[in-house]
Order: sequence, then C-alpha cells, then structure tokens
Amino acid sequence: MRMLLLTLALGGLLLAPALAGDKEDDLAVDVTRVSCGLQSVMYDWDFNVSSHGFAATTCGGGLSVWAWGAESTIPDSPGNLWATVLNGNYPNLAGDSLMSPTFTVTPDAYLLEILNYVHIESNYDGGNLKVNGQIIAPIGGYTHTMNTSPICVASQAGFSGNGYQGPSQVWLTQCFDLSAYMGQDVELQFDFGSDSSVMYPGWYLAYVKIGTDTVIANEDNTWTQIKGIFR
Repeated sequence: MRMLLLTLALGGLLLAPALAGDKEDDLAVDVTRVSCGLQSVMYDWDFNVSSHGFAATTCGGGLSVWAWGAESTIPDSPGNLWATVLNGNYPNLAGDSLMSPTFTVTPDAYLLEILNYVHIESNYDGGNLKVNGQIIAPIGGYTHTMNTSPICVASQAGFSGNGYQGPSQVWLTQCFDLSAYMGQDVELQFDFGSDSSVMYPGWYLAYVKIGTDTVIANEDNTWTQIKGIFR
C-alpha cells in the first residue's frame, strides 16, 4: 500500500509542472446548440457560392486575417467559406472584423442563423458577433469570456476554445435574435482577435441566413382571388 501511494505521489509531482505550464486549449464548453428553425429566408448568404459582399477590416491595430475562398483542411468543409486564414492557423496578434452588407431588420428578417466551426486558443484568443458595434450573444450564450489579451475582443464574451462540445470540433448552427433592432438598418461585425503566442485553425463561417420562423406568403391575394385566377 505504501508503495502504491508513493507511486501515485511521484506521478502527481511529475504531472503538475506540465499542467501548470500548459497554455493549450481547455476541454470544450458544453453549451446549448440552437438553430433558428427558419421557415422563410430573406437573406441567404451561402459562402460556398460567393463572398456575398462581406469584407474584412482590421480592428484594434491587429493583423488582417479574414479571407474568403476554398478550404480543405477543416473536416467536412463545404468548400468555399470565410475563415480566419484559409488552410492554416491564424497568426499571433490578429485583430480583424468581417463586415456584412447593410440590411434592415423586419418581422420577416429578424432571426440570424450561422453555421460555424471553432478551434481557438481558449480565452487568450476568440471571436464574437456585433450588430452596429454592439455585442450580441447567440441563443444559449457564448462559450467563454476573454481575458485582457486578444485584440478587438479583450474582456468580452465570445467563441473560443476547442469547439463547443466534446473532445473534437464540429460544425454547429447558432441562432441570434435581432428583434431589438427592429426597423433599423444594421451591419454585422464578426470580430476576431489573438494574443502574442500559440496559434490554432481559428473561426470558419459556412453561411449566414436571416429570416423568420414563420411561413411568409408569396402573394397578398385572398383565397377568393386565388380561386378566381383558375376560373
């Protein structure tokens, strides 16, 4: 019994320095994954088709990283997408915003759905979504709160870490409710920042869709008017 205790104690001493100095990803944070359940889509920005007018602009004096194009290193990549560096890891000291075209939030376009993939150094690097410069969280919340290190998102809530759930990364759908901006012209801002050490694949966006969870009729005709068409 003494020999077993001694072995365990020595093992703990050997492991402790490695854990203390480890600046790798933490285990994934388990969060609720919610889709918008869109029944009608007003803006369908499928990045496998094109960049759809999204554009990158640096923030906080950091390096530019957002790029659109073909990606082959991420599992189940749809092909073309927006990424914080294509086919490689993002650099240290990144600070970049991916900006959407301006659109109007209406009762037919107030639910925002994204399909994204995250593999980012936990808390030291990260990204979040802003609407007209204000942080907006997905339904279910963000996974992390950044420390003071990453450019553009320091001390802010956002996506970070080793995916969202489980030991490996997966593509996940997230939903944002834009109803607080009803009637306003808005611009989406996907902010990403990193610190001065350790690099990972980053943040990838396959699509952005905006619509409603109810079915919108294509015509404003009454049933009597519709029947009259076929007489």
